[in-house]
Amino acid sequence: MIRTLWILTKIAVLVAAGWWVAHWAMNNPGTVQISWLGYDIEAHIGLVLLAGFVVILAALVVYRIWLALVSLPMMWGKKRADKRRDRGMRALVLGLSAVAAGDARVAGYQAARMRKFLPKDGGLPHLLEAQAARLQGNDLVARAHFDALMRDKDTAFLGVRGLMQDAMDHADVDAALVLARKAQDMHPKQKWILRTVFGLEVQKHDWASAEKTLKSAERVGAFTPEEAQSNRLALLMAQADQDLRAGLQAQALHHLRDAIQISAAFVPAAVRLARLCIDLQKKREAARIIERAWRANPHPDLIPLWDALAPENKASDAMVRMRWYERLVALRPDHAESQLAAARAALEGGLWGEVRQYLVMAETLHPSPRIYRLWARLEEKTGHPETAKRMLEKAADAPADPVWTCRQTGRIYERWAPIAEPHDTFNTIVWDYPDARKNLLSDGSILHMQADPLLAAPMRSLGGR
Repeated sequence: MIRTLWILTKIAVLVAAGWWVAHWAMNNPGTVQISWLGYDIEAHIGLVLLAGFVVILAALVVYRIWLALVSLPMMWGKKRADKRRDRGMRALVLGLSAVAAGDARVAGYQAARMRKFLPKDGGLPHLLEAQAARLQGNDLVARAHFDALMRDKDTAFLGVRGLMQDAMDHADVDAALVLARKAQDMHPKQKWILRTVFGLEVQKHDWASAEKTLKSAERVGAFTPEEAQSNRLALLMAQADQDLRAGLQAQALHHLRDAIQISAAFVPAAVRLARLCIDLQKKREAARIIERAWRANPHPDLIPLWDALAPENKASDAMVRMRWYERLVALRPDHAESQLAAARAALEGGLWGEVRQYLVMAETLHPSPRIYRLWARLEEKTGHPETAKRMLEKAADAPADPVWTCRQTGRIYERWAPIAEPHDTFNTIVWDYPDARKNLLSDGSILHMQADPLLAAPMRSLGGR
């Protein structure tokens, strides 16, 4: 449209100029005489101007024809280059589609076509050829193409990402971490990169570096506040466990105290800290830790430690010991664990009426197999075998008690740990019901922390990690 307007404008200008010249000649009559080589020529001024106008037009036409002839080879070459580029780009699109579909044969074919049509375009052919080689299982060729991408500043990140994914596929955590940190230097605020760096540092048990990365990731929103807090608690626990194995009790105390300051309801931290305080003969501090944790989150893992701090279970001291457990009831009378703990203490002290009272309250709050099994023991001790049998039947039918379970595999553990063995996943053990994993699997909500693939193509997972 603009080109047409420009042509019409030029024509209008020429017509206007011709009309002006003709008008001027009519208002200014005269003749022009030319003597040259013995010839005398006399012509009207209007005719001379018209002839000059025609000569100029003819010269312009001849110039345009000459320019077109001269530029014809260049135009032909450009047209061919454009056609080759179009074919190359089409090969790229088809090749990437084949990579996404996992079709190694078509991906390799289109990569070769793209290299043929775009021999000087280094980045895109290298990317497609690298992905095609990965699909074909030719890792050496893929690495060579990713290396070539890294040498070009415009495609360096693609090379880093491809090599990082390759290292993760081959369980080379050291190489993957080096490349992930290089990717982080290039894009320090990319969420997936920070999550990948964090995951690799965790796999190397580099807890201090993982804690720094977690702070950076939280700032850019790579983890929700809840995820960040959970991961920070798990990191502190991992550092404390490492310190305890090395005999560094002071450092372990520091990390565990930091953990319960973040969340008093995090029972694994309270359990470890209370046990360490008992070992160090700091029993009053241990009792305060358990009471604080119980107020926030009554949990059966705290009971053995509370037992360790209780008065000796002598017949004459039964009420003294009972009052010790009533402290837990007073902290959380609305929780079945408090009533169950008191019922167990009463049973051990032979206080049958108190046992029954606490069991009734526990059943009202939350019936569970442990309540009915303890009730069966009470009935046996008081000479009611038939009632004990009915209680055992109720225990079999009651909803299962929560356990420490891995939210990714469903494996059940005796106690919480920052790393779930044997599959080495970080911070996946939770206090939950044994069948909760079925719901997670059915709604597809289990997430795996790993780098997004360079393209949406099938890739091998990080072996053993």
